[in-house]
Amino acid sequence: MTSPRSQQQVFASPDRLRAAARTNMPVSQLPAPDNAELVELSGTISGSRENRKAKSAWRHEPHMYVIFLLVFITALVIFGALRMAGEYYLADLAQRPQHPLHERFKPSGIVGQGFGVVGGLFCMLTLLYPLRKRLRVLENVGTPRTWFQFHVYFGIAGPLLATLHSTFKFTGIASICYWSMMLVMASGFIGRFLFAQLPRNQRGVLLSLKEIDAEIKVVQRHLESAGMSLEQAITKAAPQGKPASWRTLFQMWRERRRALRTWQQRLHKQGISVAMTRRILSLLSRKLFLESSQFTLALTTRAFSHWHTLHLPFTYLMFITLLIHAGLAILLGYTWIF
Repeated sequence: MTSPRSQQQVFASPDRLRAAARTNMPVSQLPAPDNAELVELSGTISGSRENRKAKSAWRHEPHMYVIFLLVFITALVIFGALRMAGEYYLADLAQRPQHPLHERFKPSGIVGQGFGVVGGLFCMLTLLYPLRKRLRVLENVGTPRTWFQFHVYFGIAGPLLATLHSTFKFTGIASICYWSMMLVMASGFIGRFLFAQLPRNQRGVLLSLKEIDAEIKVVQRHLESAGMSLEQAITKAAPQGKPASWRTLFQMWRERRRALRTWQQRLHKQGISVAMTRRILSLLSRKLFLESSQFTLALTTRAFSHWHTLHLPFTYLMFITLLIHAGLAILLGYTWIF
């Protein structure tokens, strides 16, 4: 077994690495790049393709503990409600008034209305994310990713709690509010998918084709310093001579995953450390994603614009009917615990 000292000496020359790569020499016997070189990417490299080390640090940021706690509490409340009042929710509408849990779990009951109040409040809190983009006072508070994560949580938890508030009975203006809420949540998942296809920098700003090309060169330079001959090992992420379409986008996503699995197996067989493998795969993943983005940028940008146009009317409808519903409830004296 090679000692750490002798291994460090073997890993000293990038020129030897590139020369050995052309002769299919095992990577474990080749010089590796300095760790600092491997992770020192340009400021535009960010998003879902950052290296695993950055992801690990991100998971341990304080706001993530808050989100995990909120998700746990919400799941616990929903599971507890379904467990306790499942029979009531499944009962016929005509039989519910005689059910022992009716007074507590009906929409105007202490528990049922509580679901509605908290769910409606969560829906209102989703407005904080777009407000941050428009209010300068909030620009330096947190990061776009943090705000977006809370936006996603409130956008999912709100409709789920509203479902329990409705007791699965949808009539009147409340039904308009509920179904518009569900449409907003469903379209939010589509928007999240489209958002992930758009290359962005650390500030969340969309990269132009010129910036994408510049970042690809930066990533390629770091990969070359690691001795990775992508031209021989991995085909281009973007197909040549084909128009951009959703089918080709899916094919490119599948090819990226296949290429990364191939490289992961190759590096594992050649005895590369887990940390080094993760760094190399992170660079490969980012490069292939950017090459795909060059090909599909116009398609995904146009689709995201159309999605935004369709998403906004449902959002306005949801908030208008939510305010009307809440206002009528207060006028009729349903003030919950207040």
